[in-house]
Amino acid sequence: MVSVTAIIQARMGSTRFPGKSLRLLAGLPLLEHIIIRLKQVPEIDLILLAIPEKESEIPLIEFAHRLKIPVFQGSEEDVLDRFIKAGESVQTEQVVRVCGDDPLIDIPLLSSLIQAHLSDKADYTLPRDPVPLGSACEIVRLETLKKIGELAENSIYREHVTTWFHDHPSSFRIKHIEVPDYLKDRNFRLTVDTEQDFQFMEELFKNLPHSPYSPLSLQTVIEYLNTHPETAVLNIDIPQKNWREEN
Repeated sequence: MVSVTAIIQARMGSTRFPGKSLRLLAGLPLLEHIIIRLKQVPEIDLILLAIPEKESEIPLIEFAHRLKIPVFQGSEEDVLDRFIKAGESVQTEQVVRVCGDDPLIDIPLLSSLIQAHLSDKADYTLPRDPVPLGSACEIVRLETLKKIGELAENSIYREHVTTWFHDHPSSFRIKHIEVPDYLKDRNFRLTVDTEQDFQFMEELFKNLPHSPYSPLSLQTVIEYLNTHPETAVLNIDIPQKNWREEN
């Protein structure tokens, strides 16, 4: 049995930016940057790609096979079910929910989230403070996720994996973790939902030092954005989808 599995949620058919998962950023597919960062987290035992069961996702399967990353295919709309079955397929105990839009996940923060989750035997662990969108992950006990899968019927909860916790906090052991000062209350947008977001990322990767063996430091990114407002504003006006306002 695997203790901690990072499950990356991705698909080729993004409504706002189709094909972004394999779009080349600094010479590597967007997803590969995420995988490189996850491999820097010693608490993660396995990385798994969870994608829809559609013919359009074949390029993602080929990509994963090239990197020797296991793939699970499941429902496109019922992402909660996809995560549960993906976790069951590798018999994991804990799931790190990773968004395939986020090539700048903060490595030290993720490590501390997993450590706290395991030591506290929590159901769900997340940052206490607001952090830049795209810089953090969430940790969930698979058995708890399976219970939610039995209770949640509304499509909102099926599409957005951890939203049930936010509406039913008293039913679970939820752990909130302090975040590094360099991330706290920063409102930079570090996710890729649109072409504009991608151009923003290209500016960062072009101007800051990094390699597959030494991923871009989030502290360096924040310091750069603090002193280069012309880059920081490139994607600041992109509206983020609000899951509570979706039908």
